[in-house]
Amino acid sequence: MNNYLNIVFPAILLLIFSCSPANDRKTKNDDGIETETGRLSNLSSGNELSIVFYNTENLYDTIDSPGIDDAEFTPGARIPWTAKRFNTKLDRLADVFGSVASPGMPDIIGLAEVENYYVLERLTKTSKMKATAYGIVHFDSPDVRGSDVALLYKKSSFTLLTAEPLKVKIGNTGDRTRDILYVNGRTRGGNLIHLFVNHWPSRREGNEKSEFKRVEAAKTLRRQVDKVFETDPSARIVIMGDFNDEPGNKSIREVLLAKQPRPPYMATNLYNLLYDDFKSGKGTTYFKDWDLFDQLIVSGSLLEGSSGLHCTPENASIFSPDRLIHKDKGGTSRPNRTMGDKYFGGYSDHLPVVLKLRE
Repeated sequence: MNNYLNIVFPAILLLIFSCSPANDRKTKNDDGIETETGRLSNLSSGNELSIVFYNTENLYDTIDSPGIDDAEFTPGARIPWTAKRFNTKLDRLADVFGSVASPGMPDIIGLAEVENYYVLERLTKTSKMKATAYGIVHFDSPDVRGSDVALLYKKSSFTLLTAEPLKVKIGNTGDRTRDILYVNGRTRGGNLIHLFVNHWPSRREGNEKSEFKRVEAAKTLRRQVDKVFETDPSARIVIMGDFNDEPGNKSIREVLLAKQPRPPYMATNLYNLLYDDFKSGKGTTYFKDWDLFDQLIVSGSLLEGSSGLHCTPENASIFSPDRLIHKDKGGTSRPNRTMGDKYFGGYSDHLPVVLKLRE
């Protein structure tokens, strides 16, 4: 894959003062991206903004791309990855997005384990999603498998301002891991929001041997969060992702400093909205037992009141309808995945998490 920014959107920049459609005009932001002003200024408050994060479990096309290790996702692989199976995967994901934020489609979708821009474009053109105009934010990351994070946003709900990949350097190991995607923009109600999409290094080598890698990812994210707070101590921040660590692990608790959500809230603190689900034994992926690796973390400014953009811990949840769960012959439940030692045809080996904000 080539290292370049893929952002598809007709971005809408919110005016500070009301203006009529006749005053709509196009301009360019500081990054030279053409934006459109004036369209959102008269929308009323009381809107809901739905945010979903989903680790898709290898949303790959069927082509063996040079420079990345994706041969297992080709028609000639041991478990053939065919066009039919790729299309089924797209339909499965679209089915989830069509019901997770009902009614309608989610306003913002964070994704992990996507190969490239093409698969994202194909996803937005599935029968269930094509009626909703989505913008795409994607950067090709240095991950050896070509596994990236990305963000889709509903153009009628969110105005993209800036986007950039945050490189995660794993000491002097030479390891190539996923970038952290940082995006900011304005909601339909005019509120500025900062979004981070994460997929931290895996535990494939074991938790203890790989922990330092996730600590480095947490440091990278924390530095950017601190920069945002330096500019705006009341910044509204939503951090989403598959962290390959749970809320009680060092990377989340001690480095990122994401706390259990308990009032009084402080604007510049981070709060892990699924912490109570973690304490109760719930999870989003399964290996020997349920692990809560997929999380939603917000700044205290989103929890401080009932005006502006806001939420409560109860507004975050794990989406787990029956069709996303597989129960084996022994009665053990786990995510209804796409592939393992063979092709299963399910959805993903993770469950999506969802947050609903009000403004």
